[in-house]
Amino acid sequence: MQSMRTEKTNVRFNLNDIIVAFILGSAVILFIYGWMGMHGNFDGSTLAPISLDYHHLPYYALRTSMRLVIGLFFSMVFSIVFGVLAAKYTPMRRVILAFVNFMESVPLVGFLTFTTAFFLGLYPHSVMGLEGLAIFAVFTGQAWNMMLTLFQTMRVVPADLTEATYAFRYNGWQRFWRLEFIFSFPGLLWNTMVSQSAAWFALIASEMLTIGNNSINLPGVGAYMGQALNDGNTRAVLYSIAALIAVIVIFDQLLFRPLVRYAHQFKYEDISENREPTSWFYNCMTRSLIGCWLGKIASGFAHFWLFVLPRGWYKLRLHRLFSFLSIMNWLWSGIWYLSLAVICTYYAHQLWLFIPKQYMPDLPEWMGLTAARVIGAMLLSVIIFTPLGVWIGLRPKLVRFFQPIIQVMAAVPANVFYPLVAMMIITFHQSLDDWTLPMIMLGTQWYVLFNVIAGTSMIPSQLTEASKVFHVRGLMWWTKFILPAVFPSIVTGVISAAGGAWNTAIAAEVLSWGSVTLHTTGLGAFISDATTAGKDPEQALGCVAMCFMVALCIVFVWTPLYRFAENRYRFG
Repeated sequence: MQSMRTEKTNVRFNLNDIIVAFILGSAVILFIYGWMGMHGNFDGSTLAPISLDYHHLPYYALRTSMRLVIGLFFSMVFSIVFGVLAAKYTPMRRVILAFVNFMESVPLVGFLTFTTAFFLGLYPHSVMGLEGLAIFAVFTGQAWNMMLTLFQTMRVVPADLTEATYAFRYNGWQRFWRLEFIFSFPGLLWNTMVSQSAAWFALIASEMLTIGNNSINLPGVGAYMGQALNDGNTRAVLYSIAALIAVIVIFDQLLFRPLVRYAHQFKYEDISENREPTSWFYNCMTRSLIGCWLGKIASGFAHFWLFVLPRGWYKLRLHRLFSFLSIMNWLWSGIWYLSLAVICTYYAHQLWLFIPKQYMPDLPEWMGLTAARVIGAMLLSVIIFTPLGVWIGLRPKLVRFFQPIIQVMAAVPANVFYPLVAMMIITFHQSLDDWTLPMIMLGTQWYVLFNVIAGTSMIPSQLTEASKVFHVRGLMWWTKFILPAVFPSIVTGVISAAGGAWNTAIAAEVLSWGSVTLHTTGLGAFISDATTAGKDPEQALGCVAMCFMVALCIVFVWTPLYRFAENRYRFG
């Protein structure tokens, strides 16, 4: 790993401190203001209506940003906990990977259908119940992809680095935080950025809720955009897109770009290069007195986290307890699988009693049509965006130039473009069938592109230099060097794209613009119509059918691809 650049500690108060103090102070004040708004009263049926006056957009953007930040926090915690469990413990891996791959492709309406009552009961008579539902929707849009990325990169940590940690006598806690996590951090960061697209997609649905016979809109950019789409208000749609892009740019400049700059030092390579991403806010932090103070606080916390905290674990002799329990892994695995089988059988029976049966004869045709569109969109995304991602990833200047642009484009939810498609179809009297595939691609292409760029950027420079020394070019360069090097990233991108594709298919097979609604035949259209009509049994049936197709993909496609990528292609 590249050594971390040491910063000067004899920094005096300067203009950078004013900038940092203003930004951090504003963030704290806005967070407190937004947090108070999230705890208002709710009578169970109505909230204040969404106003399309653009003067309300700053407050709506604040509430949406709050949900994104909180959802991102819980997604990161989930990714670390379950990514480590899946990477370290084989019995847990068998269940966690299947569960995450399955949940990643479950349509968002499935989560909202079965969790609305839970969150409303968790916070009765409070807006926080609805906020919890929206935050959970953001969580489902990005947590699975982030966890899979962390798991995938932890499994390909070079053996020589792992052996070095044993030589320095690191315990498991230190080995994870000082090697495995920082080795995985650049790829995890890239996937976190691309996952914002799914988070924004989820916000439009989660901020416009149907509870019983009541339509409830949470204050937010997603609800504002959804209301503008329903009213056919083109000006309001443009205002919402502008607000969305403004929030994305703020996140990019104040959060993601500084993290990308910081994560550059963790790139695995032996050849030192003067290719660093830039961030003005990162520079302000490192050159300010406030930044130095925060750095000292962070260093003290890191020492406690890495060296002091594990001592309690060993003083309580918990490591011996877990070593003793690990002797009976066969027993715990048996209990786990038996409990899982009993729970699944019980809820499968309850679900069978709940879903309507009259649609069964039509389901195979609907499933086949939607599956064909999703598979076609993913294949086209891989064919088109893998070469583009490699071309960008091998050129750091292009990465720095395109990264914010791609991030902004990726974070714009695909259904924002659907009104434009609807107007074109209506104006030129075309068929929705011809447009469904490219619309689904809008929800898949960014996953592939981001993962390929991240995978290409993480290729050790010595391998790139070796390919040049041996004059590897053309078809051999693609088949013997670059594709094997980025294949794990392609696999992660495709699996992540599958989740976005199934969700996008639901929105793409039914388009609405004002009073005009366009339909095509497919499982996504069935789920969308059932959601609009508030028919929970039909929604459940559509989600079960989609989950069945996802389960087939997990067993016959994703699991073999994981094993192949892990065993065949890894550095070290």
